[in-house]
Amino acid sequence: MTSPRTISGRKVVTAMFLLGIAGGTLCVSYAVWRNSPYHELTKALAAEFPQSVPKVEGGRHQDSPMTLRIVVNVEFNPADEQYEPDANAAIGRVVELVQQHQDLTPYEIIRIHLVKKRPQDTLSRKSVDMRVEELLESRSTSVE
Repeated sequence: MTSPRTISGRKVVTAMFLLGIAGGTLCVSYAVWRNSPYHELTKALAAEFPQSVPKVEGGRHQDSPMTLRIVVNVEFNPADEQYEPDANAAIGRVVELVQQHQDLTPYEIIRIHLVKKRPQDTLSRKSVDMRVEELLESRSTSVE
């Protein structure tokens, strides 16, 4: 009868550390790769809206059009009618920054979400969808 093979504890701990380092490196590399097309826009939004923690992502869900999705946390309640001028101004500024810092040719829709986290983790949100084609046309006519 053969005795079971044993592995030293030092080798197990070393293997666990190496696996953890490899997993962490893989996660960070993926995050950098996934967010790199939107890095410049994200930095511009963060500079314009301090403490907003902007999130920018692009892509297509199933058969929907290519969408650039932008989420910006704001200090006011964007769904409240009293803050509608503030919400519209913030959306206008986001659109300006998108036009300055992002290549819009792959996208058909820009979806902007203004979000305010309220007590008890409830969200107040205003969402706007804009067609990229119309934005590009309006920009070209305003330049002429």
